[in-house]
Amino acid sequence: MRLIGLDFETANMRNGSICAAGLALLDDGVLQDSRQWLVRPHRSLDWMLPRFTQIHGISYQQLRHAPEFCDIWPDMAAFIASGDIVVIHNAPFDLGHLRAALTLYGLSNPGFPYVCSLAISRKLYPWMPSHTLNNVAATFGFFFRHHDALADATACATIVANTGIPPHSPKFFT
Repeated sequence: MRLIGLDFETANMRNGSICAAGLALLDDGVLQDSRQWLVRPHRSLDWMLPRFTQIHGISYQQLRHAPEFCDIWPDMAAFIASGDIVVIHNAPFDLGHLRAALTLYGLSNPGFPYVCSLAISRKLYPWMPSHTLNNVAATFGFFFRHHDALADATACATIVANTGIPPHSPKFFT
């Protein structure tokens, strides 16, 4: 099973304010390929909240010459299409930002099969006191730099790969 982990970091609270994107391809649980981008948010959202910089470490200065989302989307879409299913931790958050960014740039939403590693971890591991990405990944002995888009993308795909259950299994959705 070829899993594509996806994660976005954002510049502010506005949907579509993507400032970093990460994709990780795991084939049978082994990292095969990855992509990472710094992204300058759309001009209508082109401002960084200091508390967001404190979370992910990305400053507005780093984004001044970064490509915009519309410039990286063709590469992202092709990478996503190379997998069987996309894995996102807290999928409503990242998908909300993806949909908003696509709309801001007038790009079509191709749609793709996905699962939410947060929902999966809550279902499979209800005993865990916290289902944050770093806590769930640590359960599998996977430690990483949290709030780095590529590291987070790799972590959420690793979580699903380590369950041993195919992502299309009804166990994930019932």
